[in-house]
Amino acid sequence: MDFADADDAVQVARDRELDSPRLDGAFRRLIGVHAGGHDFGPRHNPPRTQTGRDLTPDEEGVLIEAVFVTRERYEAAKAAVARGELDALERRSWQRGLSASLTLEQAADWLDTGTGRVLTDLAFGDLFAFVCDDELLFPTWQFIDDPDQSSLNYMTSLVGAFDDDMHPTSILGFMTTPHSYTSIDGEPATPVEWLTAGRDVKPLLELLETRRLR
Repeated sequence: MDFADADDAVQVARDRELDSPRLDGAFRRLIGVHAGGHDFGPRHNPPRTQTGRDLTPDEEGVLIEAVFVTRERYEAAKAAVARGELDALERRSWQRGLSASLTLEQAADWLDTGTGRVLTDLAFGDLFAFVCDDELLFPTWQFIDDPDQSSLNYMTSLVGAFDDDMHPTSILGFMTTPHSYTSIDGEPATPVEWLTAGRDVKPLLELLETRRLR
């Protein structure tokens, strides 16, 4: 990619419809793009259809005993599924990860630079982004409100440690949840706080490796 013409290239890409294979091939060359350019947008993840059969009474009994303990809890869970509450909760959770992000232009504004510079940093893994409905989005957790440091260090190492199957919402949760493994002055700190304090990235990589082995 010729980053000198990046602004024009981004506009052209928005003016036409690109299919997933083309996006995958284009974004895979940018180290900082999550999951090889997999599109996490709803247009590329259609609603799941309800399939399968009803449980037999014996199967229901086993499920109640192992998971729900009482039939009342089991029936309440079935009713929630029928009302779509669980699907709605899942959609809200996923949307949180998608919305806590900046577009390419917004990221450039935050960093006080051009979009070409942002794409260059993305190509080398110094920034992190994912694809949503054919658009690059940059999670806000990586940006710091500090005049001397506008984004987190060690991004290249983190980019390589995130599994492709981690949804942006899961990554958001990991980076903004305090972990006892990354305590500062005896208090559990979030990975963002840990890195902002100038600590080493190794404990975070070990946490992500533990997640991968589960």
